[in-house]
Amino acid sequence: MKNIYLQALVLTILIFLSGVMFGIWLDNYRLSSIRQTLLAESIFWDDTLFLTRYSKFYTKDLCNKSLELNLLYNQKIYEKGREIEEIIKRNIFTPEIKEELKRYTLMQAEFWLNSIELRKSCNLTFHTVVHLQEIFPKSIEAISDNKAQANIMLSLKEKCGNKIMLIPLNADLNLTSIDAILYEYNIKKLPAVIIDEKYVFEGLTSFATLNEIVQC
Repeated sequence: MKNIYLQALVLTILIFLSGVMFGIWLDNYRLSSIRQTLLAESIFWDDTLFLTRYSKFYTKDLCNKSLELNLLYNQKIYEKGREIEEIIKRNIFTPEIKEELKRYTLMQAEFWLNSIELRKSCNLTFHTVVHLQEIFPKSIEAISDNKAQANIMLSLKEKCGNKIMLIPLNADLNLTSIDAILYEYNIKKLPAVIIDEKYVFEGLTSFATLNEIVQC
């Protein structure tokens, strides 16, 4: 009888350890996937950034090409960002994934600055719409507000298309640059939205309120 209990205990331990090892392997695979995604997008971004800055010497064709690449990058990085955030929400083993999220957030912040520069240099009329959110909300209300605001922003992008550059920034990662943005715009509550570096909305903000500004 003791042998049966011992065998059952050993089997239980082996199953548990197998689950742990599989979890570690899965999270490492996810981390590798995130790194590959960000590397590919960073190369594409460097190409876009160079063209935008080169376009200061400009022809109209270069402005159009820069805008085209900026819009393409905006769509690609936004979709990849949603995938990365979903992976991170499921992660329990590798804190390195959080560091990759910081890298992604900084890429988005740089994209915001590039969009401002492009709009000014080429006299374009698109809106920059910055969505500041918590990737690790700490309360049920915060979870609900963040999810609702994300859906509103997605609906706004679907309606406005190329008329807006939607830029999600994760504001709870202890990044000095993002904290500086919160300070500059005196943002005390998340989620928050900044439109065209002029209009600031704190807390859950309706689709109608945002659309009144961008008028899509």
